[in-house]
Order: sequence, then structure tokens, then C-alpha cells
Amino acid sequence: MRTNRSALVLGTLVLAAGGVLAGAPSAGAAAAESNCNYIADSARPTVHPGDKGNNVRQVQCLINFYSNYSEYLTVDGDYGQNTAAGIFYVQTCNGTTGGADGIVGPSTWSRLYSPKAACAL
Repeated sequence: MRTNRSALVLGTLVLAAGGVLAGAPSAGAAAAESNCNYIADSARPTVHPGDKGNNVRQVQCLINFYSNYSEYLTVDGDYGQNTAAGIFYVQTCNGTTGGADGIVGPSTWSRLYSPKAACAL
């Protein structure tokens, strides 16, 4: 399903801020943490292409808060091509340790929760 990502993020931020637009990346991260609850925020297991389950759902949900990423992911728990493309975007934009390898490890988890400003807005 495709949707206007900017409108989705903007609407989420406006609601999260009680009707006041909050454009800082931390506001997006706070919204992501409150809406993406498939696993505990402190649980950050390594996720690989082909994996399935709640770990993947968490990754997919967090990618959807990247308003500069053009594809809205269906949160289905299946790490396929669309999820891989989202992870490559996150890794490339943020310059994660290890480069863009498609594996969600500590550096990628960190950037999923706390993206660089240019990557999230």
C-alpha cells in the first residue's frame, strides 16, 4: 500500500504533540517508539534478510517513520525485498557502521530509533 509519507509523519507528529507541529527528529523517534511495539525498545536482536516475525515487524514499523524514504512498508513480519530496500536506505543515509549490508545490527537499530535529521525529515 502506498501513501503520502510526509502527510503520515506530519499527522503523527501533530497528534503526538497535542496538535502542535513538532518537526525535530526526536519527535519522530518518540512517535516511532510509542507506535512500534512489536518488541521491547531495548531488545535489538540481529535481523537478516529472509527472517520473519515480530523483530522484522519492529524494523518495518520504524522504517515507516523515515519520511524521506519513498515507500511505505506493510508491517507483515516478512523481511523481503521491500524491507531490504528500506534497510539499505536507512544504512546508506545514516552512514551506519558496517555500511549498507541489509543486516539490522546494533548500528542500524540505533539509527532506526535515532535517525540523522537529514534522513528523517
